[in-house]
Formats: sequence, C-alpha cells, structure tokens
Amino acid sequence: MPPRYRVPAVKRAFDIIELLATQDSGLGVSELQRSLRLPLSSVAMIVYTLQDLGYLERDAVTSRYRLSVKMLGIARHALDRLDLSSRCHNLLEELVRRSGLTGHLAVLRAGESMYIDRVPSEGLVQVSSYVGMRWPVHTSAVGKALLAFLPDSDLQQNLQKLTLKRATPSTITSKRLFERQLRSFRHFGYTWEQNEGEIGLGCVAAPIFGAHGEVVAAISLTGTTHQVSKEKIPSLGSLVKHYARQMSLRVGSSE
Repeated sequence: MPPRYRVPAVKRAFDIIELLATQDSGLGVSELQRSLRLPLSSVAMIVYTLQDLGYLERDAVTSRYRLSVKMLGIARHALDRLDLSSRCHNLLEELVRRSGLTGHLAVLRAGESMYIDRVPSEGLVQVSSYVGMRWPVHTSAVGKALLAFLPDSDLQQNLQKLTLKRATPSTITSKRLFERQLRSFRHFGYTWEQNEGEIGLGCVAAPIFGAHGEVVAAISLTGTTHQVSKEKIPSLGSLVKHYARQMSLRVGSSE
C-alpha cells in the first residue's frame, strides 16, 4: 500500500504493538517514546486507548505496559487457522479430485462461516469464492456443519445470537425449523443445502473435530444444484464425512 494511504495514528499503534511484542518485561510510555521517536502525547494517547480496549495491560508496580492475553488470543487464532489449513490442505485437494467439485475449509467466526482454505474444481463450472469469504451460517452447509454438531448448550447460545435473514426463497428463517434441521443432521453425520444461500448452488459439508471432541472446523463440497442434486447428496455426504474424519485425526482427534 502506498504511504499516502496510511493513517498515521494506526501505524503508530502498530509500531507500539510490534515493539512491545519484543519486550517480555514491557515498556513505559517514556521508553516507548524514546525508542520510536514519536511525540510523548501521541504515544500516551495510543497506549491508554489500547489499554482501555484490552489489548495492553499495565504493571501496577513498574508502570510498564505489555501485550495482553486478548492480543495473544488474536495471534493464537491466526496461528491456529494457518496450522489447520496446512494440515488439511492435501486432503482437501484429494477430496476435490475425487468429487470434481470445489472444496472449502471453514471455521465459525461471529455467527458466520469463514473460509480459511479453498481448492477449486478442475471443471468448466467454477464457484465464485475466496479465502476469507464469509457466509451466514444458516444459508450454507458448511455453516450448518459448524453448528449442528456442537454441544446443546453451545448450540443454543449460538442460535440466540443469530438473525436468520432471507437470502433466497429457500432460506430457512425460522429458528425453530432451523434448530430442528440441525438436530436431524446429527443422524447423518453431514449437512447439506440447495438454493438456500445462492440460487443454483448446492453444498454438502461435514464437521472436523479436535483433540477434545470439539468442532474446530468443517469442510464442504460446492457445485451447481445439478452437481449436488438430491440423488447425489447421500454419496457426496459419505465422501465428505470420510475426509472430515481423516482431517480430524490430523488435528488431534482420537476418533
């Protein structure tokens, strides 16, 4: 990005964060100012703001600041996604080769499914998607897979936060019906949808479980409703479930 598009205050905030990341014992406001050669008032305002937001913590004895657990948690999420996608990528490629459909690996983020990996099909028909793309969980099979296999208490908490907006005439907008559908998917071990997120597209997905049996991600196959027809859903579901199980083993599941 050209320098003229940078917001000075944002750049200074990240300069402070990056410097504190190298200092285990933390730094005081004056030390930060001397190291970065920035105006003291500017450094102080940024530090106080980051502290108020929970990204820095202050040692009451030394008055030094260091990165908070909240900041470390953000970094951990990023590392987890990289590790997850790297461990599962070749299996996702194999799944796409066997099915001829586009494959996605997704995680649950703030009531939406977010793609952290994507392998396109080699066919003429291509699905328009990208890593980082988000879908409302109720309109995608991968989103349903991320919810359906949660413990009941976690499922209820997520459902309470959702707003089921209509994307197409086939979108489920009733929480009661949505919950009933999610629970029914548990019997199959995979989820599916047709025309619910986008008219003309269908999707089949299955959950990936971590070391403690928790849902950590989900994989899906997406294509046209002809490629993902009602007749093909059982065989595609079995295939996706098989690869989801292999990916679960890769990320620590014992089952």
